[in-house]
Amino acid sequence: MIYQNRYDELIKICKQITTHRQVLAKPKIEELTLEYIDVNTANEDLLSHLITESLLKRIDRQLLESKNIYIQQFDIPQTTMFYSMAEAVPFVFTGHNLANQYLEKVMNDLKTATLFDIGIAKGLQVEKLLFMLAKGSNRLEKINIIGLDPVEDNLTAARKNLEYIRDQLPFVLNFHSVCNMIENLTDNDYGFIKKIGGDNILINSAFTLHHTSHPLNNREARTDLIKKLAGLKPLILTLVEPHSNHDTEELTKRLHYSWQHFGTVFKLVDEADIDISHKFLIKEKFFGREIRDIFGVSDHFRCERHELYDSWLLRLNKAGFKPVDFVDLKVELPPYCKYTISEGLVRMDYNDTTVVSVFAYTL
Repeated sequence: MIYQNRYDELIKICKQITTHRQVLAKPKIEELTLEYIDVNTANEDLLSHLITESLLKRIDRQLLESKNIYIQQFDIPQTTMFYSMAEAVPFVFTGHNLANQYLEKVMNDLKTATLFDIGIAKGLQVEKLLFMLAKGSNRLEKINIIGLDPVEDNLTAARKNLEYIRDQLPFVLNFHSVCNMIENLTDNDYGFIKKIGGDNILINSAFTLHHTSHPLNNREARTDLIKKLAGLKPLILTLVEPHSNHDTEELTKRLHYSWQHFGTVFKLVDEADIDISHKFLIKEKFFGREIRDIFGVSDHFRCERHELYDSWLLRLNKAGFKPVDFVDLKVELPPYCKYTISEGLVRMDYNDTTVVSVFAYTL
């Protein structure tokens, strides 16, 4: 009951902020913001603290005009924290693996293939895909990897990692890097991708498209982006995305979904067989940055804009994509997690709540 009351209080605060009654909201925000947090802070108390700490910026009119948190300079880069977080949230690497299974099935029938990887980071998912292909394909002669990432250091690390394994692969491997964000690509950039890939392009985006920016209340920008990707005529498009709704300018709705999503994820992290200090670091550092972006950054600039899987399904449909008819998947998850497979979609759940979804679509 105490945490239901906390949720109700936060909803009330958000309503006061949106109706310009900050003078009423501020004392309650300050009351709910903790002076000290550590590994012993309860999940709901930590989540409440992270939200109110961020809302306080709105009250004091100090909203950050921030960059994407993946390209900001932190003591520990967010990409590094992402891989650390993946040790505790099994849906991350399982999501990569499921997308790779879809990609592998298509690539095994080709002699030459080009993978356009949106948000390649350090290339760990791609590396695992290449080893899968090395074991299973007798036809592949050449693979082109076009890695897109806004951080030059990530692209350098991806190139280094792929060059290191090149001699272990039975096919030719070429790597091309594009340092940019997907929403900023020009027609010339798409032409470059098409020139390399021709008719054998595959597209993968894992935990990336929800970072794309767009004008306030614009519901079509991401659909238009997926339509641009459809223009490449990919043989398959795989997406891995969190399931929540932070792509809304309605503050109370954003609070509702954040309370549900991050509350579930914090409990999921607690299930991991890792040190308690590592769990706290993941919650406060990695997810804390996301929460601060969701509530403490100007809506014109924030980048953590998760969507419900239903929204992605609608966007894919509008862009002309159809679900892949392939359900022969191997899903490896701990016993405390569940999953549901349907055409072109795998939903991964914890405590009867979908946390991450994997999509596989074609034209």
